[in-house]
Formats: sequence, structure tokens, C-alpha cells
Amino acid sequence: MCAWAPDLDLFLNHGDFHNIAFMIIFGVFLAFILTSFGIIFVDAFFFSVVGFGAHLLEDAMVYDIAYPFLWSFLTNSHGLDLFPDVISTRGYYIASFFRIANTEILIIGLLFLVLAIIIRTYFVGMTWIRWYMTENFYLKISGIFGLEDTKRIEY
Repeated sequence: MCAWAPDLDLFLNHGDFHNIAFMIIFGVFLAFILTSFGIIFVDAFFFSVVGFGAHLLEDAMVYDIAYPFLWSFLTNSHGLDLFPDVISTRGYYIASFFRIANTEILIIGLLFLVLAIIIRTYFVGMTWIRWYMTENFYLKISGIFGLEDTKRIEY
């Protein structure tokens, strides 16, 4: 959901929210909201900024001159233009995967997701996954993968 946040500016001047200054403001705002639901401030801030930043990175990868991503440090619009074939001759993004995303860019995003899961599992261990699953599903999965912590989860 955080990856869609830069496009909230569709109702204003599109591109105004595509910068690191708004990313930090959004991360702090969302972290304050999520702490009322029991989520640690630093975790909420970090993951909201990662989601927001993923959107900025993917826009930079496909556009030659995209948005002023580094505003308020630099006002120039920059882009990496690593995937020029995902932009039509009219300058529109070609969403080839069910008209939601471009398949090439989606695959790269999924690879980054898998990399993030591997890194988190390496540093925290497999038990971090249980907080994102129901108790019964986690107990079934933990038996399959041989996780040590297979006791009932107390809420």
C-alpha cells in the first residue's frame, strides 16, 4: 500500500509527491498512526519508507527524465532509463501484466521482495514469519520446515 502513496498526487500536480522529502513526511505520519495499533514506530517508519522508495526507484528505472526525486536537495528531474521498452512512443507506461504493471518491472520488484525476505530471515530467523500468519497456518508451516518454536502462540 505504501508503494501507491506517491501517486496520491494525481489529484494535484502529478509528480509533486515523487521525492524523498515527501517520503520522509509520509513515513513519519504513517508511523505515528500505526503506533496506535501497537506497531513499533521505527518498524512502521522503515517499512513505509521502503514501500514508498520502491515506487520512486521503479519510476526512476523506467523514465529518462522522471521527477525531481531528490527534491529538496536538487530540483532537477532525473531518471535512470534502464528499461526504455516499457514506455510507449507517446510516453505512457506499458502495463503488460493484467494492465496493472509491466512484467519486467514486476519481476524485478518480486526479486527485491524475495531478497528482503532472505535478508530478514538470515538476521532474525524463521520465527518472524509467524506474526504475519494465523496460528493454525503457522503451526502447519513450522512442522514442514522444522522450526523450533512450534508451541501454541499466546496472544
